[in-house]
Amino acid sequence: MGMRVAVTVDDREPSGLVEAVREHPDVTEVVVDRLPSGDIAIDSIGFERKTPRDYVSTAMGRSGPDLEEQVARMAESYDHSYVLLEGDFLDLESLRTAVSPESIRGSMASITARHEVPVVPCTDRSRLVDFAIRLGRKHAEDPSSRRLPVGAVASRREPTTKRMYGCIDGIGPELATTLYERYPTVESLLAADLEDLTRIDGIGETRAETIYAAFRNDGTELE
Repeated sequence: MGMRVAVTVDDREPSGLVEAVREHPDVTEVVVDRLPSGDIAIDSIGFERKTPRDYVSTAMGRSGPDLEEQVARMAESYDHSYVLLEGDFLDLESLRTAVSPESIRGSMASITARHEVPVVPCTDRSRLVDFAIRLGRKHAEDPSSRRLPVGAVASRREPTTKRMYGCIDGIGPELATTLYERYPTVESLLAADLEDLTRIDGIGETRAETIYAAFRNDGTELE
């Protein structure tokens, strides 16, 4: 039997996705929280979930958020990132849009090659969840190819406090910048409570608890 994993699902995702993750036999725990990017996270692996129509809308600039921006944010937040489609190539080709199937496939190849973020058609939701969990397990079983730990702020030109925030588990450069703008000193961060932290966009209850505990090495209990 393979290893089992804990999964975080973004709190804006449909309940059906949460249930599909929870029902997977290789999942030990499901946390529903606000992710800085992506829809599913397993350790330092991030996944953006798209239906075929969502993919065309975001990848081809038809409406909604821009997929390339979403992919760039995932690359900042996670060691490895993937875009997973709840459909296959036939589903993409059957959409009634002004975008040709060739252009859709071209955008998938472009994102995979330029951003090193594979775009993978997974047929349906259950297979998407299963594939994401298998990927998360494989990365955990063979971590040798990982880049810097998620959240590392590598540039020495950054303020020391901001770099410290970036080293907190699960905090990428983007959230480190947000934290630094709100709390430019560790002393000011220590004065914040959990409610203050959860008011920050991209920080849910679980991540707030991680931040709260990060500079309290004396075993202070969360209130």
